[in-house]
Amino acid sequence: MRKVLLLALVMSLLVVALGAIKISYMTFSAVPNHEETLREIAKAFEAQNQGIRVNLIFVPWSDYFLKLSTMFAGGTPPDAFEINYENFVEYAADGLLLPLDGLNESNQFKAVEVFSEKAYNAFSYRGRQYGFPESFSTVVLFYNKELFDKKGVEYPSPDWSWIDEFNAAVKLTDKEKGIWGVYQPIQFWEYYKVIAQNGGAIFNSENEVTVNNIAGVNALKWLIDKPKYGIMPSEEEAAGLSSEDLFVMGKLAMVHTGIWMFNKFREETRFEWDIEVEPGMSTKATHYFANAVVASASTPHKEAVWKWLKFLTTDEYSVKTRIEKGWELPAVKDPDLISEFLKSDVAPRNKKAIFDSLEWAIVPPVVKGWSALADVVNKEIDAAKFGMKSPEEALNDLVVLLKNKISE
Repeated sequence: MRKVLLLALVMSLLVVALGAIKISYMTFSAVPNHEETLREIAKAFEAQNQGIRVNLIFVPWSDYFLKLSTMFAGGTPPDAFEINYENFVEYAADGLLLPLDGLNESNQFKAVEVFSEKAYNAFSYRGRQYGFPESFSTVVLFYNKELFDKKGVEYPSPDWSWIDEFNAAVKLTDKEKGIWGVYQPIQFWEYYKVIAQNGGAIFNSENEVTVNNIAGVNALKWLIDKPKYGIMPSEEEAAGLSSEDLFVMGKLAMVHTGIWMFNKFREETRFEWDIEVEPGMSTKATHYFANAVVASASTPHKEAVWKWLKFLTTDEYSVKTRIEKGWELPAVKDPDLISEFLKSDVAPRNKKAIFDSLEWAIVPPVVKGWSALADVVNKEIDAAKFGMKSPEEALNDLVVLLKNKISE
């Protein structure tokens, strides 16, 4: 064994001596809990690609984008780095990212056969591909099986509509016991998804503001009317508790929230729960929160960086290591690579719903500077939520505000 290790060390030193390509990769999601996991993946990559060495740069989320922008401004960006969807558009629009289409083609890599198509397309901009989806999370419908069983209500199914959810929530609500049928947040991040479930959009394909059409109005009503019908707790009734805490306490039969709550629910609930793809109306639509790996447009090591990005996101070792270590979920669609996760006994049972949700995934509107526009949307949603404006008035005002903001 010592001879083998010594030989491996000698080979490694020879590679360095002979001028191995050195590439840098900066990450935030590995900090602080998965730095060693990423080191293991990098070592496996280097073992398969002995002419390439990866220098890992770990930066916490709170400092990440300041550090990244400073590196770009100074002309020393990392060769490759991690980016979330919300910031991806800014970097792509500014020409800071390397298009991957040509490298995919020259390496005969059919990415759409490996990644969920919608997950992959989320990191395209103006017809060009700039990132490989590295990991993802989504929002699903969690439900308390014990409460469903007590009321004799059938569990949610993949073909549920809003109407099915509403009818079930009415049956499951028990005000005397302080139990509500459902909880769904009333805010921008929920609204852009719900309007899509109703066949609408904040912007149409030509980037015209269309939020105040009938689909948009009814989507907003669907959200804000739930407390009025008594199937969802008002802010006063929630008494400062989060929807997730209410679910753990057995006070909510259903809750719309993210898969990042799995560990909390596994550790804190005392009842059996499961998940299903969220109901839609005219169609389905689900959140897609994602991180991707991208390359700097200025990297001199395009081929080496491409190999690293592909390995990090699609290699069987990388994917299984991520799942084993609980480092988010990979966005690959090959069921063989995620079979261990799907077959595990820990809740939820219906893990397939997570990956089914990807087929209905939507992302926030691809508009540069959207974070500022999101604040405008939230203010008008709050105006309707608290009864200061009707849904129609709020959305009509929102159209004017968005148009003015975009023209600034």
